[in-house]
Formats: sequence, structure tokens, C-alpha cells
Amino acid sequence: MDKEILVPDPLVCYDHFMTLTARQKEILDASLEVIDREGLKRFTMKNVALQIGVTDAALYKHFTDKGAILGALAAMFKESTLDLLAAIRANSSLDPLAKLEMFVKGRAKQFQENRALTVTLFSDELFRGEADIASLNQDTMDSHGVLLTQIIQEGQTSGFFRQDLPAAHMVMLMTGPMRLMVTAWKAAPAGSPSLVERVNQYWVTFSKIVRA
Repeated sequence: MDKEILVPDPLVCYDHFMTLTARQKEILDASLEVIDREGLKRFTMKNVALQIGVTDAALYKHFTDKGAILGALAAMFKESTLDLLAAIRANSSLDPLAKLEMFVKGRAKQFQENRALTVTLFSDELFRGEADIASLNQDTMDSHGVLLTQIIQEGQTSGFFRQDLPAAHMVMLMTGPMRLMVTAWKAAPAGSPSLVERVNQYWVTFSKIVRA
């Protein structure tokens, strides 16, 4: 497929959700850098402040604690990806498989360019320690599932996708391996296939499975 792969900006902010100041966006950018470099355990207000070059007390003027920072990142990821997926679904110039491909490959590119996002979205440690964020991430995945299921059902109705497989199972075949590929990619030695390359390879298999 030669369609442009759209990648949502993890720091895109929508008026109906939240308005970020320049300093708040700087803090979120710095937080992603600290998480990527140091990991979630060393993600502290102090280390974020050091990344920016201010006192940690200055951060509390903008976010109450690191949980609020992680919550803002998770919420903005939800808003940006859901808006993008809804726009992709509504794009009549794309066939159903191309719609799914644009979304899945866009997520792979987004994760590859913003590795820290995979920590905030796929961390079991975070899910145990931040119940509100875990709930928000689960809601994001559930909302993605609803829209992806609708795209697949529309493709089944038009005869583009197989009708002998439940649409919900096709969604799992598409999204389930993403976490496994992210984990393998992050643990792989230098010179190994990139996340985008892994997803591109898997997409060939997925396409063969679901096409009518």
C-alpha cells in the first residue's frame, strides 16, 4: 500500500480535553525522554526537573505529581489515536484492509519514534501502581477495539473480508501481536529488525488470513 501512514503526535492536545501551556508540554516532552532513557523506576519529578534544568518544586506548579504527568500522556494518546482512527474509518477512498493497515502501521511508527510511550501503555508495573492510568489505557484499547471491529464488519458486509471468522477475533489477531512485537523489539540487540519492519512482515501474514 502506497498510502501515507499517518502518525498521531502523542502531545497533540484538544480543546475539549485540556489546554497545555508551553511549560507543561516541555515537561511532558522531558518526561518521555527520562522514561526512555532511565525507565519507569527512575521516572521522578526530580529527574524530570534535571532534564529541563529547573527545580523539582517548579514542576509542581504544573502537575501535582508524576502520576498526573503519566495520566496526561495516556489521555492525550487516547484522544489523538481515537480521533485518527475515526478519521481513517470515515475515509471512503480507502478499502477496509488499507484502513486497518494505516492505523496499525501508524502505531508502529509512532511507538518506534516515541519508545517511552510503550512504557506508559504496556507496563505491568504501571498498571499495578496507577489504577486510574491503567483504567484509562484499558478504555483506550476497548475504544480502539470497537472502531476496528466496525471497520472489519463493514469489510465483511462488502465481501472484502472473510465472514467465517468473528470480527472480534480478527481484531485480536491484529492488535494482540503488537505488544509481543514491541517487547521483542525493545529487547533485541542492535542491528535487529526495527518495530516497523516487524509489523510490516506480520501484516503480510495477517492480510492473507483475513482476506475473502
